[in-house]
Amino acid sequence: MATLIKHQGIPFEDLFDPDIIGDGPIAHRCTHNGQPLRFAHIQYGAKRADVNFRVNNLDVSNLWAAKGTASYVSDGGFGGRLRASDVGYPSAKATATFSFNADGSTTWKSETGGGQGGGTWTRSQPGEYDILFTQVAANVEGFLQGTLNAWLPLTESRWVALTVSASRGRQATATRTVRAQIRRRQDGRIWMDKTMEFYCTVASDG
Repeated sequence: MATLIKHQGIPFEDLFDPDIIGDGPIAHRCTHNGQPLRFAHIQYGAKRADVNFRVNNLDVSNLWAAKGTASYVSDGGFGGRLRASDVGYPSAKATATFSFNADGSTTWKSETGGGQGGGTWTRSQPGEYDILFTQVAANVEGFLQGTLNAWLPLTESRWVALTVSASRGRQATATRTVRAQIRRRQDGRIWMDKTMEFYCTVASDG
């Protein structure tokens, strides 16, 4: 239902993005059915022109994100170092994987020692975003899997994985630094830009 508060005949819900996260500021003079209105925090989007409705001498357009500008994207735990290791006989193998999933979650894991976990990269609409993985540093050991250097729609899980193996008494360490960028397809705006080091080490007792 449209609110009774309007600007130039347009209801506020058509001027500001909805508060999906739940941390949108409340403007107590703006109410609907006795409840204060709240919209997406301006930190998630952009300011629109003033709507000539002020609270504490501040136009509410300084509180809320303009319609169509809010985006709720974070790194989901991507960043720092992701490590995997293995010691084995007659061979050893370690894999470290990080995935941005189509349901808005992230998962990271190692095939051997290193553990696993996950997080959230968005609470909005994952399919509205694309991701780009770029390798920015590497040593000669191991191999990196995943699609690099191409924008991929996050309508399915997108991942990168580093694997290294060794046998016959050999040891090996593989490192890759990967940059991940997430953009909103609608306007091309980059909402996340971080790097992570993938680090895998193995030792075989062959």
